[in-house]
Amino acid sequence: MCADLSAALRRYGVEVGTAQSLTFYAAVHELGDFSLAELFWAGRAVLASDPAAYAPYALAFAECFSGVGAGEDLPPAARPPLAVFAEEADQSGRPPRTLAVGEEVLELPEEARVIASAAERLRAKSFAAMTAEERREAARMIREMRLRLDRRPSRRRTTARTGPFLDMRGTLRLLLSTDGEPTRLGRRRRRIRQRPVTFLVDVSGSMAAYGQAILRFAHALMRVGERVEVFTVGVRLHRVTDALRSSSADRALERAGQAVSDWDGGTRLASSFSALLRRRHGQNALRGAVVVICSDGLDHDDPVELAAAMARFQRLSHRLVWLNPLKADPRYRPLARGMAAALPYIDDFRAGHNIASLEGLTQVLAGRGSSSKKGGRP
Repeated sequence: MCADLSAALRRYGVEVGTAQSLTFYAAVHELGDFSLAELFWAGRAVLASDPAAYAPYALAFAECFSGVGAGEDLPPAARPPLAVFAEEADQSGRPPRTLAVGEEVLELPEEARVIASAAERLRAKSFAAMTAEERREAARMIREMRLRLDRRPSRRRTTARTGPFLDMRGTLRLLLSTDGEPTRLGRRRRRIRQRPVTFLVDVSGSMAAYGQAILRFAHALMRVGERVEVFTVGVRLHRVTDALRSSSADRALERAGQAVSDWDGGTRLASSFSALLRRRHGQNALRGAVVVICSDGLDHDDPVELAAAMARFQRLSHRLVWLNPLKADPRYRPLARGMAAALPYIDDFRAGHNIASLEGLTQVLAGRGSSSKKGGRP
């Protein structure tokens, strides 16, 4: 919660230092059973003491704690039915003019609305149309996204105080420790693990701007994901997971570029996908995972081979997502040979062309997207 608010403030141009974040964290604990209005004022006193930061702070607070599901990470006392709301919050993307906190309504000045409008425009702008400065800002927005991964029960079991499975060995150990006097039965339950995610990113010339953005997104996801695999597909398949293991996204992309020999080259999806399926490690990366393919589908390979590979992907994966930037154009129809061959096996067909589209992808990865699946593993 504290970290989310600090990150939102940085997106609105307010510098928040480590000392301020720690002080805010201490203040929240000092408040104890607090209301959301008390949290608002405590945060503003610590994180936005400069009056020039009041308006961006109000917007950042609204971003973190308003809307559907607001307050889900707060204690029950901070979950009033309308704790925070914005008037005039329509679907046009315009920023609100007022913000209600508790019983007090705050007027948001014009400069705050200008900041919010600029952020909204950047969220909607295609990666390919961004300037160098906008790409840097988009990279920061990707880095600061709130990322969570879906969780699932694994086949392995672990000792627990309660659980559906009897732990015979644990029960015998308990009997030995009590001289054979039965006190309770040992229990076991399935371990809960994050669902794996595997990216297949087209790095051909037509996908250059989008591929780099998706690789940045994958790098950000690796910070919170236990099992995230990343491959590039072009003329050949390359595994770049290890290259992306760097705290700096810029450095990670530089290392990935050095590891990939066919950057900005052609596209051979079918042969790259088939190569992944032939590798034991590749099949393990697909099994039970959310598989995210990022490509415009302009493939030079045999569409029959691509369809066969996609069918196996569909059977092995938990969910198969395809990001195609061309889909952002309402006139687009997936008629290219490669895209047409792959389409019947795709569970989620999305654009993935801008920040807003990637924010939608985060919902799928967190298990909150569409639940329908065309076949394969549950």
